[in-house]
Amino acid sequence: MPLLTAAIRGDLRAALEAEVRDAARAMRRGVERAGREVQAELRAQARAAGFSDRGRAVANAWRLSLYPPPAAAPRTLRPAALVWTNAPRLVDAFDRGIPIVARGGRYLAFPTPYNAAGGRRGASARGGLRVTPAQMQAARRDAFVIRSKSNPSVRLWCLRVRAASGIARRARRLRLFVGPNAEILTGRRRGQQQRTREILAQGFVPMFFLLRQVSLRKRLDVAALRRRAPGILARALAAELGRRA
Repeated sequence: MPLLTAAIRGDLRAALEAEVRDAARAMRRGVERAGREVQAELRAQARAAGFSDRGRAVANAWRLSLYPPPAAAPRTLRPAALVWTNAPRLVDAFDRGIPIVARGGRYLAFPTPYNAAGGRRGASARGGLRVTPAQMQAARRDAFVIRSKSNPSVRLWCLRVRAASGIARRARRLRLFVGPNAEILTGRRRGQQQRTREILAQGFVPMFFLLRQVSLRKRLDVAALRRRAPGILARALAAELGRRA
C-alpha cells in the first residue's frame, strides 16, 4: 500500500504558460526600468555639463527604445532596451573632448553677439542669426576679414554699416543696418545709443569670429555609465522579479 500519492490537478500547460507570461512581464518591466534610469542619468549629465542652453538640446536627444514595443504583448524572456541619441556626433565630440578643425585650410565661423537676432541672449545658438555665412559671402565688397587685436589667432568677419536712420517719435535713437538690410543693436540696454554711435563712426561690425580650430572640453562621460549599466540592469531585474515572488 503506497504511503504517498500525488496528482496534478488542472491544466499543467496552461499553468506553465501563465508562469512564463508573468516572468516575461517582470523582465520587461525590469529592462524598461533600467533603460529609463540610464536615460535619466545621461540627460542629467547633459544638463550639468555647462552648455549654453542648460543642456536641454543634448539631454532631450537621448531616447529610449524598448523591445518588444510597449503595445506588444511581452512574450519573450529576452527583452531589450536601447538608449540612443539623435545627436551622436555632438555627444561623441563632448564625450571625448576632441579638437574640431576646419577643412581645406578654411575657418570655423562663430556668430558674435551683434549677430544674435532680436538682441536676445543665446538667440544665435538657436539658429536666430541676423546674417548667415552664405549672406556674408554674397555681400562681397561689404564683407571683409581683419585680425583681432586682443587675440591674433582669431579673425573677425565684418560687414560695413550700410545705413543709419532715426525714428520720428524717438529721434535720438539711431538704427544701424548692415549686409542684406539687417538691423543690429536693437536692444534697450543702458548706453546702447552711445555704442550705436561708436559703431557708426567705426563704419563696420564684426559678425563672425573665425578660427582654424577649436578644442572641445570633455563635458560628458558616457563610457562610465556604460560600465555601470549591467549593474543597473541586474538590480532592476531582481527588484521586478522579486515583486512576483
